[in-house]
Amino acid sequence: MIEILDTTLRDGEQTAGVSFNADEKLAIARLLLEELKVNRIEVGSARVSKGEQQALAKICDWASTCGHLNQVEVLGFVDDGVSIEWISSAGGKVLNLL
Repeated sequence: MIEILDTTLRDGEQTAGVSFNADEKLAIARLLLEELKVNRIEVGSARVSKGEQQALAKICDWASTCGHLNQVEVLGFVDDGVSIEWISSAGGKVLNLL
């Protein structure tokens, strides 16, 4: 069995001229998880910005109400737990370590 991890919401932020606001990120996350049935989504990188953390919080709030929270992932770093705290404070549960 193959599982799909979609990184659109993380990679889009690293592409020149592409930046999603929190509402756009939530809409894309919902589409990926509910309609396209993607197994997991990586929605951003820890510590990037306050706006990124707010978007993560919005996605995690929605995901926790419909059973998708463990499918929402965030790229984090070896940084003495700073990434873990950043993700956790937004409601995230899964860190992909870089």
